[in-house]
Amino acid sequence: MTQNTSAPRRIVVGVDTSDNAARAAVWAVREAADRGLALHLVYALDLPGTAGMVLEPPEYGRKQHQAGAALLAAITGKVRELCPNVVVTSEVSELSPARTLVALSQDAELVVTGTRGHGGFAGMLLGSVSMKLAAHSHCPVIVVRGEQPNDPLDEIVLGVESGEHEAPIRFAFEAAVAHGAALRVVRAWNPANLDRDLYLAGVLADRNRAFADDVADLLKGVREDYPGIQVAISIVRGNAVPALINEASGARMLVVGARRAQGPLSVGAGYVVQGLLAHSGTPVAVVLIN
Repeated sequence: MTQNTSAPRRIVVGVDTSDNAARAAVWAVREAADRGLALHLVYALDLPGTAGMVLEPPEYGRKQHQAGAALLAAITGKVRELCPNVVVTSEVSELSPARTLVALSQDAELVVTGTRGHGGFAGMLLGSVSMKLAAHSHCPVIVVRGEQPNDPLDEIVLGVESGEHEAPIRFAFEAAVAHGAALRVVRAWNPANLDRDLYLAGVLADRNRAFADDVADLLKGVREDYPGIQVAISIVRGNAVPALINEASGARMLVVGARRAQGPLSVGAGYVVQGLLAHSGTPVAVVLIN
């Protein structure tokens, strides 16, 4: 697939037969409504077809297409009922889930998928698809795990590290605008190597203030572009994965940055992204950085 600059602004969501994929589609259509975007549902068949492989009989492919089309029709009906003003389109792809979503991400504002399903997108997700998307997508990737609260906190949580790239920061501000939400920026650090005397000397408080100043400097340029957004900074001691999961509990979205991998569909996301995608109950947005 090649990039189509005339394509409508849309959210792409990968679906399969699992409940988690259906929940991801529901989350995605609500996100599309909040952002004024279209929604594109896609079901990937991953049909065999490379040279040297034993191909399935033609009837198999037709049946898979029919089953995929029926599933898409059912999910389309559900999301249209929830958000009738959102334009919804769909397609069945013969490619693998990862290749399908990475290709479609070239024309998307966001790619959304669920976790822990039974085949198709969700069944492969944590072992393959989500990690590949988090390393290769051309737009931000959002992974939705399990049930989401009907009334989440009006808050976007952004996890940053020292020298954080502008892209995830700007995305978090834009998400706050789209939802009319506040933004809380979290910097986690691990003081495990500080000895007892340093604790008693007040080094922790000094470190917290220094990290808060660093985060304020990171936000400064982007924050000026969004003067109406309420921003809070939280400095949290501990491992980044559980700290971010805890701080983002109940929020609309947790945003983090990740470096784009250069190899062909390799698994390249770091341990923080892997940990968040595996365990965060809050939808995680991964913004790739070149």
